[in-house]
Amino acid sequence: MAQVASPQIVVNLPSRTLELYKDNILVKEYQVAIGKADTPTPIGDFSILEKEVDPAWYPPGKNYVVPSGPENPLGYRWMGLGDLYGIHGTNAPWSIGLAISNGCIRMQEIDAEELFEIIDCDTPVKIEYERIKIRINASGEATIGIYPDVYNQQTVTLADVKDALQQAALDNLVDDDFLRTLIKAVPDHQVVFAQLHNLKINGSLRSEHILSREGKKYIPVLALADSLRTTVQWNAVSRTVTRQNQTVPGVKLGDKLYVTVDHVPMLFGGRENWNDEQNCLELLLPVARLDGQILSGGIQRMDNILAVPALAIANELGERVTWQSQTGELLIRGKPAPVKLISGQPFISVNDISRVYNVATDWNDQTQMLDLIYPLFPVDYSMYLDPNDEYL
Repeated sequence: MAQVASPQIVVNLPSRTLELYKDNILVKEYQVAIGKADTPTPIGDFSILEKEVDPAWYPPGKNYVVPSGPENPLGYRWMGLGDLYGIHGTNAPWSIGLAISNGCIRMQEIDAEELFEIIDCDTPVKIEYERIKIRINASGEATIGIYPDVYNQQTVTLADVKDALQQAALDNLVDDDFLRTLIKAVPDHQVVFAQLHNLKINGSLRSEHILSREGKKYIPVLALADSLRTTVQWNAVSRTVTRQNQTVPGVKLGDKLYVTVDHVPMLFGGRENWNDEQNCLELLLPVARLDGQILSGGIQRMDNILAVPALAIANELGERVTWQSQTGELLIRGKPAPVKLISGQPFISVNDISRVYNVATDWNDQTQMLDLIYPLFPVDYSMYLDPNDEYL
């Protein structure tokens, strides 16, 4: 591996792992050996103070030195943390994964030599004691591990595990019985509990994930609504999601609301592309922009003609508007506007926008962007000015 810029190291004692991070992103995980219970590895924040190739070993309490070679338990690389503790190779590869050392962190020799080349002195090292580890790997598998209490310092309860899942935004994807079984068994390795996929909307990567269940992909529908600055309604009785005049089946897991990816076009329209390399669904959802700024994600098709929320445009342009919801009539500057109602709200087609609002329209099907440009025709205000006044 090439040298990593600004690396960070996290050693977790219960899992006996050393994790290498770059800018808080996990680069690689190594299995290590740690101190035994009566000579534990210290917990806290440290840094690499020194690096040494072919280190000599000074056995504690002895008056002799073991030079570098096959009899040296430090192996061929030493990364010191101070106070006689360090990360190093080993001549006992069978010990990796055990709590067996005098407090140092042992690595397989090939791993120690690799890490030695990646990091520099002053690299921060955090040694922690976390029996619960939650991870999402490169293929999108969400895993949870419950690890042994190697130093009898930390119990694990169902509430602890659920809290960890919540902090990772992965709560409500697994039932309590499954978690209780894990806590009782202490599997000492990561167990898959969900298959996740990345989600990108209009070029922006979302923190929410798509969930695979029983051969179907479920998308967090509120993430779509948020990206489009729109809303959806959840009916707990019929278990459906509604947006404007469209309704599809939904699934609610805890406080998260999902619809299948197949139903996204019905609710939001747009185009989709699956990126295998990034394990990511890329959605291009239709939005209207005014002078380059997103105005609305409420674009609809009426008789195969694009239409946008009439009130949103009017409000953004500062138009004088009277909306009569009882009659469905919209007055703009005192004149009726040609609108159609969708879920009780007035929409105006792109064919009518220019003459009602003095706005030009440009639809790009590839990007799913409707650009509104104001004004279509320059407005001459000179007739309202007093010729005797001076204007800068």
